[in-house]
Amino acid sequence: MPRRGPSARAAALRRAQQAKAARDADRLRREKDIEAALADYFQATEQAGRIRAEGRRKADQLLTGADRAAHPPEQSAAAAVRRLRDLVGSAAEVAALCGIATSSVRAMIAESARQPGPAVGTAQRAGSEGPVDAMPVRDLPAPPVSDQPGTAAVNPDSSWPGGGEPPDVTGPGERAGRD
Repeated sequence: MPRRGPSARAAALRRAQQAKAARDADRLRREKDIEAALADYFQATEQAGRIRAEGRRKADQLLTGADRAAHPPEQSAAAAVRRLRDLVGSAAEVAALCGIATSSVRAMIAESARQPGPAVGTAQRAGSEGPVDAMPVRDLPAPPVSDQPGTAAVNPDSSWPGGGEPPDVTGPGERAGRD
């Protein structure tokens, strides 16, 4: 016979509390798992950030050293470009010979003018005792120009060295005829 009255209510409350306690324990366990997973996430992302920051610091130091080490050869290259321009008379021809953009040639010439060093034309020939004599600069006409942006005129009678169309001397992201 089922209980009736206050004792039946008390028994029902105890059963409800037991059922709820199991559910609350599961919920508490789940919340602790969520908290632990979040802590793992934040700890791992902070560690990854520290590792990346240390890597960037080391890379910056390495690049700074490489930039310092590359400076003398860059100065030599700029001086050589300036000598070439003095010898051939045209930044465009130097660009074609070196396979670089005319704007790069001009920048290198400007850089070499700012750097102290031996005067242009004082390089020595292999096996010679003294500086190379000043060589006359040839007067070369400018390469043929097209009316269409990004294209060069083709002229077989052109006085461009080798005749015909000048080589493409644009660098990455540059357009021909921009300089």
